Amino acid sequence: MMRLLSSEWERLWKRKTSWLFLIGIPVILAGTAKYYLGHNAVVAPGSPEYTTAENFPVMAMVEQLILVFNVWALVLLTLSFTEEYRSGQLRMVMLRAYSRTQLFAAKWLAFVLMTALFFLVYLLAAAVVGRLAFPSSSEQILFYHDQAVASGDMLRYTLGYYGLAFATILGTSSVFLAAAVVSRTSTAAIGLGMGYLLTSLAYPVLFELANRVLAWGLPGKLKFLSLTEIQYSGIAVMLGDAKALPSMELGLWMTGILAGSVAVFFAGACLLFTKPDRWA
Repeated sequence: MMRLLSSEWERLWKRKTSWLFLIGIPVILAGTAKYYLGHNAVVAPGSPEYTTAENFPVMAMVEQLILVFNVWALVLLTLSFTEEYRSGQLRMVMLRAYSRTQLFAAKWLAFVLMTALFFLVYLLAAAVVGRLAFPSSSEQILFYHDQAVASGDMLRYTLGYYGLAFATILGTSSVFLAAAVVSRTSTAAIGLGMGYLLTSLAYPVLFELANRVLAWGLPGKLKFLSLTEIQYSGIAVMLGDAKALPSMELGLWMTGILAGSVAVFFAGACLLFTKPDRWA
């Protein structure tokens, strides 16, 4: 199994998509820093939107998580599953003494490890760019916090934010994985994945509009049925420390949504991919 995992890791590592993303991280962060430098000129230093050297890694993740990381995960899973199936590479791998279950597990684990590497590189690079581009501050004003946070505690907050962001990427990736497994062409897999992303982005807006205009009175936490809404604001809510905010209740709700998404879509993709094993 370790040899199969090593082989899948090498296949992902050799892909141009992986290298382009790694090489592109400094470019993405430079563009993000330029945006926040301009934004700092129109927001007060006491605003949670004001960027400093200490909070730039979090701000950079907020800005790029939904678009860059989700799209990257969609493309990589499509290439790893759909494209390899269509091109016949999977049949070559199946000639070895491995079951489809083992192959599915190795491909997913290789993807998870590659994603973890990208998050680590992004965090380290963001810390460097933040120090170079922004002034330092002794305390940070964070979203959903009643009190300012000392810079010494910002590292713990940043690691927590990146950990939860990583979990949400695994959640959306489970949906992309199911799309990749059911699709017979890469175009279809990318189309299904992008369709899901757009629907997930539109849902909170439509929900709040309908809830307000039609006076349905539905709980506000239902907008976090959208995984992209969890990425956009839910992570900050879960890490919040405001008295008026039921962070624990909302955190449990969002954790359940993430776990449910992973369980349903991952299990579905696994059952479809390994179906020949059960009928052989």
